[in-house]
Amino acid sequence: MKKIYIFALAALSLLSASCAKERFTDNGTPAATISKTFTVTAPQGTKTELDGLNVLWSEGDQINVIAKTSGNQYAFTLSEGAGTASAKFSGTIAEADAGETQFYALYPNVAIRSEETNNKGERWALDLDQLVIDQAVTAQEAVEGVFPTTAAFMTAVSDADGKLAFRHGAAYFKIQISAEGVKSIRFEVSGGARLGGRPIYNMSDGSTFQVNGAKSFMDFTCEGGFKKDATYYLPVLTKQSDCGTLTLTFNGDNAKTATAETTSLNKVKLASGKIYDLGAPAIKFTPIIVADDVAVDADATSGSIAYEITNATADGVLRATLQDAADWITIGEIAEDAVYFTLSANTGAVRSATVVLSYFYGAESVTKEIVITQAAQGSTEVSRTHLFYIDSEGTVKNLTDGVDGDYYTVTGTSLLECAADGYFGVNAFEILGNTYTTAKKIDGSNSISFTTNATASSTIRFFAARRQTDKDGIIKLKKGSSNIINASMTYKELYDSGVVNLDKNTEYKFDKSGEVGIFYIEVTETFE
Repeated sequence: MKKIYIFALAALSLLSASCAKERFTDNGTPAATISKTFTVTAPQGTKTELDGLNVLWSEGDQINVIAKTSGNQYAFTLSEGAGTASAKFSGTIAEADAGETQFYALYPNVAIRSEETNNKGERWALDLDQLVIDQAVTAQEAVEGVFPTTAAFMTAVSDADGKLAFRHGAAYFKIQISAEGVKSIRFEVSGGARLGGRPIYNMSDGSTFQVNGAKSFMDFTCEGGFKKDATYYLPVLTKQSDCGTLTLTFNGDNAKTATAETTSLNKVKLASGKIYDLGAPAIKFTPIIVADDVAVDADATSGSIAYEITNATADGVLRATLQDAADWITIGEIAEDAVYFTLSANTGAVRSATVVLSYFYGAESVTKEIVITQAAQGSTEVSRTHLFYIDSEGTVKNLTDGVDGDYYTVTGTSLLECAADGYFGVNAFEILGNTYTTAKKIDGSNSISFTTNATASSTIRFFAARRQTDKDGIIKLKKGSSNIINASMTYKELYDSGVVNLDKNTEYKFDKSGEVGIFYIEVTETFE
């Protein structure tokens, strides 16, 4: 096709494979075939470029043609009409399909998943191969001003005259970039819509029947970065549910992030072939204070809080203050990478103080609370406990020594309610003397991760359950691409990991196979 880039859906890359296969009879001789030509038209109305060109066919273009009754798939190649919207595609089909009165077609020429096809092709699924690198789905590549990379896919069904009129299979978000330095963008909806996944389509009208592996977000990158003031058309799936709030997260160098929200799609049901103009959302990268809590010995009289400011500004200034009066500790010098403090030796019980780090830039500021803990006299260690669970009100609790914290990074909002005749097969689980009725769903868009302290010895204990009787339930705790825990669970039974040692200064993430919910996590740090 002329100046059109094929795009991939749902952070998936189309499996590049010709559907044309030489067919053989039962005795091993080649099956008889006949030649056939289709008149094929490209979609009109939705434009591929800013100058207004419609989709045009190009030399070498191929389509996958599917015989409705048999479900056989064939590769047809452009034979006439390059540079036009209406062209001819030629190929061969088995003699057994010569009398077929209806054909379906897919551009580009990739296979459909026969195992998920209903009624010999009346519903079919794209054969999409999920790219996984270190357990993370790769983002799709955007291209300035056109439909991006690997699959501007379209579908068609032959009419009474045997012609194939293609229609778009995706919707498009149009966005203009308003700032320098954007490296990637995530689009995520809060409603029931699913922007990514493995789509299954009703061939008769091109509507989405269902999306397997569905998720509420799509990620896009751009080679060399997104250009300021440039426009991009980014494809998403069209699951039938209305969209909710659309959140755009812009990522830049050095952990820069900026977010923007729009409710313009709140009551919108995304339609294939339609462009949704998001305009030029304001992008302002917010500074972030990166620092960890500090533990010191009973006899210590000085210490420091190491910190880093990501997205720092030229006029930014860091300040440090004690949250509550504590006569045993004094804030000292604030250096480029550390805040220094002095304190008196501890002659009593364990004590702690909270230091508020505030970064001021212009008229705005961001803050982070740091807890300094001093060991008791005669003690050589201090411990701290981080908890995660969902309370009886359905609120996610992320606590450090009983105080609200941010130790666990939680994505997605999906929670799972216990029910004897539904999820988990019970009404509640008893965990360490407390009753829990709600779990955090774990899947591609709903996850929990954390990074262990660089100076403490850490252990973890967690409780999870398999949430459906007819699907696998395997809970995984991962360090990079390695499984620290990979446990298969029994329906209606609570899984207890026991106490497991963790490495220092290491990121861990929960993953799963099948259907899983996590009820409770406890990480304990010990400073020696």
